[in-house]
Order: sequence, then C-alpha cells, then structure tokens
Amino acid sequence: MDIPALEALERETVERYPGRRGWLDTYRRHIERSLAQEPEGFFVAELNSIVVGGAICRQRGPHPLSGHKYGQLLALTADPAYARYNVAQRLVLEAASYLKSRNCKSMTLACAIDTHAEELEVLKASGFAVVSWELERPL
Repeated sequence: MDIPALEALERETVERYPGRRGWLDTYRRHIERSLAQEPEGFFVAELNSIVVGGAICRQRGPHPLSGHKYGQLLALTADPAYARYNVAQRLVLEAASYLKSRNCKSMTLACAIDTHAEELEVLKASGFAVVSWELERPL
C-alpha cells in the first residue's frame, strides 16, 4: 500500500528531470521484481505514517571490476521536504546493511547525468565514490 506514495515521489522527480521520461515504467518494474524475487531488499521510510522515501536493492554476482559479489542500489527515493531528516542516507545505510548480510563486498548505484551536485554529495557522504563510467550510445 506504500507503492502509490513512492510512485508519486518518483513522478515529482521525473517532473524536475524531463529527460527521465521512461523512469516511471522502470521504477514500477524494479518494485514488481523486488517484491517477487527479493522482497528483503525493498525498503520504505515513513515519518508519522507518511511515506517519505524508499530504496530498492538487489544482490548481484561477481562485480565486473573486482570479481567480488556485489549488490546494486536500483532506486533511491527521498522526499526533498524531509531532507533534514537524512532520509536518503538512512535508506542507503539500510540497503548497505542488508547487502552486507548477504556477503556482498560492495554496492553500486548508477546516477543519471542530470543528477544535481547536492544529490551526488549526499551519496558521497554515504561512502559512494566514482569507480567507473558507463557510457551509452544510441543505435
């Protein structure tokens, strides 16, 4: 029953970043797959019974660079109105704890090129570092 609230938060993000038109469909697929295959990796943050954020993470196999088992943070949603409560950071910690309990040695996250510098700083403060670039070419 928290899914519509999370989708509403993601819809607000897509409105701020029009280049992410297809993200809502992808987000819905991440939710469905997570609930069907790895529900333990689906987190919802609530404050006073209000959904203020969510995270979806999954275990993966060997990392292409290190060869160690890793996890992937597929989605991180946090209501900007509750930024002072460090919702995103807390969700990252929960996801990291879950993946570590599954013997993952690292956690990856892909960021869109239009991600604001403030959002990247939140991720860096949570321990993320740029370790590779993923490039895309239209065909």
